[in-house]
Amino acid sequence: MYEIMKSPFSVGSLTLKNHVVMPAIGVNLSALGGGVSDDIIAFYEARAKGGVGLIISEITRVTDGAGAGEPYQLSARGVYDVPDLQRLVDAVHKYNTKFFIQLHHPGFMGSMYVTGEKLVAPSVLPGLEETVRELTTLECDSLVQAFVTGAVASQMANADGVELHGAHGYLINEFLSPATNHRCDKYGGDFEGRMLFVSEIIKGIKKSCGPDFPVSVRINAVEEMPGFTGGIDLEESKRIAVTLEKAGADAINVSCLSEGCIETKEYVQGWRKYMPAAIKSVVDVPVIAVCNIIEPKIGEDLLIEGICDLVAVGRGHLADPQWCEKAFAGRENEICLCIRCNICFGEINKLNRIKCAVNPKLGFEKD
Repeated sequence: MYEIMKSPFSVGSLTLKNHVVMPAIGVNLSALGGGVSDDIIAFYEARAKGGVGLIISEITRVTDGAGAGEPYQLSARGVYDVPDLQRLVDAVHKYNTKFFIQLHHPGFMGSMYVTGEKLVAPSVLPGLEETVRELTTLECDSLVQAFVTGAVASQMANADGVELHGAHGYLINEFLSPATNHRCDKYGGDFEGRMLFVSEIIKGIKKSCGPDFPVSVRINAVEEMPGFTGGIDLEESKRIAVTLEKAGADAINVSCLSEGCIETKEYVQGWRKYMPAAIKSVVDVPVIAVCNIIEPKIGEDLLIEGICDLVAVGRGHLADPQWCEKAFAGRENEICLCIRCNICFGEINKLNRIKCAVNPKLGFEKD
């Protein structure tokens, strides 16, 4: 049962024990001010013990100040973050689960209550003038290096790779999108200019960490930013994916920023499979599909159809950290399934410790 999903798969030179990915999910369990805590180690270790092939960490800041996305989040700002990150990676590796650190900057999607200063973005758009300032070209250059430094720190901590968060309206996404990048310097203007920021980050990581250190990029296949027009459509996202592959990306994680991107129970499982399918049709690197996968059968069906190479199960791993173990042992009827009530997102949006309506142990694994 689930013969494809439970079989090994390679991302570049890295071999995963199966085709299941736990994608990045903020949980507010890390240290205040950015860093590793015993709670976050216990949280990820429980999912690794449950059999998932690859865990992608929560958003991980590469700078403080305007680069802080949450009060409680992981950090990969430099060598001083390495020892604690290594404790986390080592806990996950005990179960032969691979671990990517997701490097992140919130851009104008941050909060001044968290950053303690004005937010920054590629461009200042109408309605944001009081809270956001436009990055200078030199600051953009510096932020490229900050992401590269974050990748170097991740590699030093024995992480198996990194993911660049280029979706959901955050900074890299803001550079990519014609709706939010109105710059006139090298980092804006035409398509090539909008791609330059993330392309330079990928190339910098490959130069500093070596060609065999995997880099995944999370992108929006479809983008509809409230209050902004002219975002990324499916054809544009295909063009972005091709350019990312040429720049050296080893995997594309396909998400979206539109109505229903965090599904409730009204959405059919796998409903957005056309998005990863479109990206997979134009790239040769592995495609990770975030497709509202709750039950194992849906993940296996997507792999059989050739929609994607890896299936991302996020909230399913919040509800039951043993999702993979039970599915692959033929005990899928024992899985405590996510009911898509989204209390988890409600709690983290209030900056509370994450909670789950069907898993009272979530966030308290250490205890």
